[in-house]
Amino acid sequence: MTLQDKIQHTKAIADAIQRADKSYDFEVEHGSGLFITLALPTSQVAGTIVQQRSYAYGKAMEILNTLSL
Repeated sequence: MTLQDKIQHTKAIADAIQRADKSYDFEVEHGSGLFITLALPTSQVAGTIVQQRSYAYGKAMEILNTLSL
């Protein structure tokens, strides 16, 4: 996974967390058609929008760092 891919997926996962999605489908390799479904944590409901975004972005980075790709 390139750095650009990691940044793109981090933003997409953070967006999904903020939308309170339950899961995120992650394509293992671009164009491969192989997907991993990632379970997402609940979104933060208290705090400012900036705090909620920071929480979602931090959780997204944690999720991506646990994957061994």
